[in-house]
Amino acid sequence: MSNIIENQPIDYEFLKKIIGDDKEFEKELFNIFIDSSKYNISKLEKAILSEDNNSWYMASHAMKGSSASIGAFSLSKALEVAQKISDDKLDKKIEILDNIKLEFEIVHEFIKKKLG
Repeated sequence: MSNIIENQPIDYEFLKKIIGDDKEFEKELFNIFIDSSKYNISKLEKAILSEDNNSWYMASHAMKGSSASIGAFSLSKALEVAQKISDDKLDKKIEILDNIKLEFEIVHEFIKKKLG
């Protein structure tokens, strides 16, 4: 996957193969991704506070899929780790969530630059 080789937060070639050159659709897709990611990060935070392993799993699973669908493969991999540790201890989840937030901010900044 070229984003890993080129160290880009989104594999834009992958995304272009899916959506083509439709800039309006790209903008809509990115906005939906940002909104849903913020929502899922909030759900992950709440799952930590309430020690709700099922909510942790569901939020990480949902965000993993949406990240992969836009070519944000590094973020998707961080979420895959989160999904696998749904039964782990609180301190591990906090560490993973911090990484997810960092990866999301990198993707978010990339999207903001793409959208101008």
